[in-house]
Amino acid sequence: MKQSRNLQIISSVLFRSSSFFKEFATEPPAARSFLFSYGLPLMVLGAAGRMAVVLQQETLKGVALRADQLSGIFIITLTGYLLSVWLGAYLVGKLAKPFRSNPDNEKAMLLIIASYTPYMLAQPLAAITPAMGPVSILGLIYTVFLFGKGAGSLLETPAAKVAGFTFTSFFVIFGISFVAIRLLAGLFVF
Repeated sequence: MKQSRNLQIISSVLFRSSSFFKEFATEPPAARSFLFSYGLPLMVLGAAGRMAVVLQQETLKGVALRADQLSGIFIITLTGYLLSVWLGAYLVGKLAKPFRSNPDNEKAMLLIIASYTPYMLAQPLAAITPAMGPVSILGLIYTVFLFGKGAGSLLETPAAKVAGFTFTSFFVIFGISFVAIRLLAGLFVF
């Protein structure tokens, strides 16, 4: 049985990140195509996992969530992830010049999507049981590591600037996601 292209990408990102980002830099796909064919299914999985985590947490507190609340959590989380990719790519492109990186917004978007892989995959795993919560944090740490690995190849960030660029970009990208999710959740769900 032939392995799907997305599973090949996931495997390459997680286990052969250096060679993946080097190959990715030489022949990058169109950002929009990669977003819809790889990134969006990954973000849907992450949003569903996040929704399941919230359901689990609220159930343990004795709070019953309605279907409309759960779907609201899913849509808000997915929107936050999409905003962090689109707006994050623009802002990472703007941050690139001070770090002597290539200010290419499309390559920044590709880097963000590929780097998000472990974090998005960790969300449904964290929903299995409350004891699996640390998996989410490990996914987040590996996401930051992957962003740093890919910044040198995709955005041509000098080795001396990779750490600063990675952490600055991390706070921007996850800040967008965090603020968007909290703001939308406050307005529409809770």
